[in-house]
Amino acid sequence: MGVVVVLARHAPGWATLLAAGLLVAVVADAARRRPQGVLRCEPREGAAPLATWRGEVGMAWQDMPLRCDYLGPWLIGLRLAERRLWLWPDSADPEALRQLRKVLHSLP
Repeated sequence: MGVVVVLARHAPGWATLLAAGLLVAVVADAARRRPQGVLRCEPREGAAPLATWRGEVGMAWQDMPLRCDYLGPWLIGLRLAERRLWLWPDSADPEALRQLRKVLHSLP
């Protein structure tokens, strides 16, 4: 957005419109590709938790390798197979996120 503002002040109008259109296309593409689904972690005795993923309601649960890249007080960064997922505070209720943090601490 900052580039579009700078272009609006210093470049011809067609360049500003082109940059704004490109920005809208990139944001729309990112929103379209955003993964949606349900992640389920089941703790196991003496082993890493079992992570399963379901993309849509009615689909079968799929076992997925899970790795935690970032575990902070507000944000959780996960690698689920080849996907990068960020869990924000509004991704689930606070109790579910607290339980997930406990499970993630046990990951190797």
